[in-house]
Amino acid sequence: MRLASEATIRTRPPLRAFADVRSIAVKQENAQLRVTADELSHRIKNLVAIIQSIARQTMHQTTTKEDFEARFSNRLGAFGRALDLLIANDWRGARIDDLVRSELTPFGVLDGVQISVKGPPLALKPDAARNIGLALHELATNASKYGALSVPEGKVAVHWGLANSSGRARLRVTWRESGGPMVTEPTHRGFGRKIIQEVTAHALAGKVTHEFLPAGVRWTLDMPAAFVVSARGELASTAAEGRRNEGHRHVSQ
Repeated sequence: MRLASEATIRTRPPLRAFADVRSIAVKQENAQLRVTADELSHRIKNLVAIIQSIARQTMHQTTTKEDFEARFSNRLGAFGRALDLLIANDWRGARIDDLVRSELTPFGVLDGVQISVKGPPLALKPDAARNIGLALHELATNASKYGALSVPEGKVAVHWGLANSSGRARLRVTWRESGGPMVTEPTHRGFGRKIIQEVTAHALAGKVTHEFLPAGVRWTLDMPAAFVVSARGELASTAAEGRRNEGHRHVSQ
């Protein structure tokens, strides 16, 4: 028995080896935590800078406290909805169909009658999701005040898809209004119009066409497909997840 015990002891790894392995694991974990903390800090600083920019630009374009509060709150809400989608997907991106629906739902029912959306399942990178989300919010705000969404018979159609241009893949998003009041190009150029025409295009290395046609506003964003994470929409759809959860609740009841 004593010889067997001594053999067993000799075959066991030294305690120091266990300590070294644990020390290495702790160091690796700490290094990963530092990387995560640095990345989170960078994201927070970027988000704060964006919010500050929205606040400054909105303040310059408003004359009363009430007007500023309403516009800033609505824009912050649009920005927040895009962030919700990104957070739900661990910041990898956001499904464009989820993005369009989340930004347009506050302005009406997406029943395919007054507001219709159509396009293949695509997952956007975070920068594309944030900027397109803000542009859609501004377009919908204008439509609800002056355009197609200001009257019951008005219609808005949002379509998107991938195409090739000069051998390069591009993502094209279109906004089309019809059935609303006759359109005339506004003389005032505010921050909302700047987002629609300039900020989004510049941030996404794209080209924007914004037309004030008598029959309705037309807006097209043409941008590199490099801002698309996946052409198969592999990120989880929060809308679909919500429907699944709702189904589970009904079953459990």
